[in-house]
Amino acid sequence: MEGPEVDALSFRLAALAGRQWVDRIDVPTNRWQANVLLKHCAGKRINQIYSQGRWLLWNFSHGVSWAIYPLKRWRWSAQWLDANRPVSNGFNENINPLTTRVGLRPLMRITLENGGCLTLSGRPLLLVLPTESLYRHPSLANLGPKLSDEFLTDEIWKKRLRQVAGDKTISQVIMDESVVAGISNQTKCEMLFAGRIHPAARVGTVSAPQMQEMVSAARRRADGLYRASLEGHPAHELPRHVYDRAGEPCCVCASSILAERCGRDGLWSWFCPQCQSLPQQPMLFGVDPVVDCIREIEPLNGIPMR
Repeated sequence: MEGPEVDALSFRLAALAGRQWVDRIDVPTNRWQANVLLKHCAGKRINQIYSQGRWLLWNFSHGVSWAIYPLKRWRWSAQWLDANRPVSNGFNENINPLTTRVGLRPLMRITLENGGCLTLSGRPLLLVLPTESLYRHPSLANLGPKLSDEFLTDEIWKKRLRQVAGDKTISQVIMDESVVAGISNQTKCEMLFAGRIHPAARVGTVSAPQMQEMVSAARRRADGLYRASLEGHPAHELPRHVYDRAGEPCCVCASSILAERCGRDGLWSWFCPQCQSLPQQPMLFGVDPVVDCIREIEPLNGIPMR
């Protein structure tokens, strides 16, 4: 699940449960640890539900937060406890239709004061942390901004990409969560294809027009994912030019799409060897002469950078 999808999910959850008091929390008896960690949030108010990257964050009135990550498949559903109550406000539906698969075990059921009920099924990573130290947790401390943040302009994004470049490949830098959080491997592959950039290319060899086209493609895909999630359409309906299409012809040049592990990120990259050829002449000393070298990584809007 990608960042824009979690962003849309947090929007819908906030509309349903934001500022509501939790009447009770039910957890399966065989998940004793979840019982201990979650049930003490019953009787408290949900102050805020939002996302950062692929993390779904809940803040409660007693200074405790949940940080939930879709490490495995998950599903959120909402309904009224009163079956005769007319459907409204998005209840009685799967609010995350992207993962509506049978066989997911319920993790918890949240009953709200207004009679609504939210159910989380599946096997996500769920952390219960003090709100004041939420962003000091190792998994959250270095998260960069998400694509929907207003201050993340194209120029700032490109600058951040180059700030952490070093000798890394463009694939590694795109997937660095401290630059921009919530970008999936699929989006990475589609970004690189749009910019006609080989996944193993060094950041210093990427031209300014290529970088701009890559960033613009990422924003277009993020907007499409967000809108599809709000409307209940699965992400696989969005066009895929290279991702998971190894051996199929490229839509531009008809060359066979390849899949390789590029760099040390351990992730597969799908690309067209003709449209995304690897640069033959690297930049002198690995430095892009049109970009000033920046020794320190600048924080943005209070978000720390490594």
